[in-house]
Amino acid sequence: MHLRYFIQNFFLPIIFFAATVSASAQTQEEPQPKKIADAKDRIIVDFDYDGFLNLPAGIKQKPYSLGGNAYFMWDYPFGYGPFSVAFGGGFSTHDMHSNGRITYTIDGKYTTLEPLTTKYKRNKLSCNYVEIPVELRIRTRGQHSFKFSVGAKIGYAYNVHTKIIDDDGKRKIYDIKNINPWRYGVTMRIGYNKFVLQGFYAFSDLFLKGRGEPNMVPFSVGVGLLLY
Repeated sequence: MHLRYFIQNFFLPIIFFAATVSASAQTQEEPQPKKIADAKDRIIVDFDYDGFLNLPAGIKQKPYSLGGNAYFMWDYPFGYGPFSVAFGGGFSTHDMHSNGRITYTIDGKYTTLEPLTTKYKRNKLSCNYVEIPVELRIRTRGQHSFKFSVGAKIGYAYNVHTKIIDDDGKRKIYDIKNINPWRYGVTMRIGYNKFVLQGFYAFSDLFLKGRGEPNMVPFSVGVGLLLY
């Protein structure tokens, strides 16, 4: 009798109360974790110091060898974490000012750089590419955030020429022979808010293998602006 009284008046009400609280907790909408941000850093403009590793003997590069990049990127955050992936397209120019003059063998099948022996004011090799970059990005929360990315890009040379300015005037020479039309390598960015330091190192040479100066590897270092 006492057991039945206890079950009816104490035990069952406790079970009912616990079940009601549990059901109520499950029906309440749990707050979703805040997403790090909307897609951003889609328009990128870079300003570079450009160069080549393993320049031929006697070739000296000038410190004002400046180029740049301009990209539009699609940015896709991973869930609610700090990571995102981005890819896009754009243009790049890789300029080297030096005392090097493009020359060819008699049959035109091999390209070399030889030091200029006459006076000149400017002498530039300009390589222009249309490119596809891909980046894995990390950024902290907030409107003003720390940013870091690693990636890669591949480009196709649509315009390669030299320009020299001397006492005879200004001359441009197009259709440089034996240039490797493809350029590809790794990229890196690190910075805060809209300003970053950035760099590029190519895995490809300037010239086709066996058709020009060997192991001239392009590289760039500079600053970037993340405009939008």
